[in-house]
Amino acid sequence: MRHKTSKKIFTYWQNLRGTRIAPERTEIEPSDIRDILGDTFILEVDQLYRTISFRLAGTKLCSSYGRELKSVGYLGLWDECDNLKIFDAVKQVYEYAKPVVIAHIAETENKQFLEYETLLLPLLNGTSKTVRILGTAAPSENPIWVGIDPVINNRIKSVRTVSLENLMEAPALSPDLPAISNEPQNVPRRVGHLTIFEGGLED
Repeated sequence: MRHKTSKKIFTYWQNLRGTRIAPERTEIEPSDIRDILGDTFILEVDQLYRTISFRLAGTKLCSSYGRELKSVGYLGLWDECDNLKIFDAVKQVYEYAKPVVIAHIAETENKQFLEYETLLLPLLNGTSKTVRILGTAAPSENPIWVGIDPVINNRIKSVRTVSLENLMEAPALSPDLPAISNEPQNVPRRVGHLTIFEGGLED
């Protein structure tokens, strides 16, 4: 984790969980994380229909997309070629209680690019059949166009799980799901007024 928002929510989550695999979702108190609440969200996973949507989303996050995200499908925010990797990452969180960090590049309507860090954290859901996941998504910087030029797509740079002590042993990932790659993807980046596309020379 690199972003201070990720570190703050992770520390809060760690303190709540103690020696358990995760805290209860009812233990999350918005006033305790008010300074990062705008970047915070809760996902709702419907395992029957295999859908992932926003249960709640902070105002800053909604502003960056130029719309209210509540009830919006989470996979719809990502490039189609990354959908299975995102589904696999979310599955690790809710099924195997493994926090996941995603580095990604957000693309806006006007073809501007900005790096984000997303952290997904498992929650215990008591007797409820509804699965919830706590998360944050924060940009590496805050250019003046954030909230004006809405994000329309995200491309993964890397995905990794966070190793924790006191976690229960978890089975291997389902073989019908693709393994998560930690290799950076070929995504554009902004340098001044230029858009840089990484690549190599062919023989």
